[in-house]
Amino acid sequence: MTTAYNRLWDHGGCQGQTGFTLIEVIVAMTIIATVMVALFRMQSGTINLAGADDFQTTARYLAAKALAQIELSINDPELKGEFDQAFKGYAWHCELTDVNANFSDIMPDLTDKIGTLKKIDLTITREQGGRSYHVETFRYAPAS
Repeated sequence: MTTAYNRLWDHGGCQGQTGFTLIEVIVAMTIIATVMVALFRMQSGTINLAGADDFQTTARYLAAKALAQIELSINDPELKGEFDQAFKGYAWHCELTDVNANFSDIMPDLTDKIGTLKKIDLTITREQGGRSYHVETFRYAPAS
């Protein structure tokens, strides 16, 4: 006597089915998840580097702009300010200190007209991201 169960096996019913086992699916999902995590970390690092590069480029430009303004009032010991609306969130702070230098050796004919050498410590900061850019330079301030 032939039953429905026997006919199923005889004609390739369950026996002929192909597919993946549960273990194979779990292993494949684990590999895919590992690769996706690595890709997301790499993408996150790229975004952080792009943000840092953007800040560095903008800060260099703003530092040059601030130095031009500082040179106009170089005798003020402490200067600070913010930039225009296009650079909202950026600010600068500057400290000026006199440098003791004897210029009579290198400029003997200007001994009576010598001014002072100023050390400029300029810091550009950005509110968003808490980044800062520091410039240290020197400028000559002629005697007035």
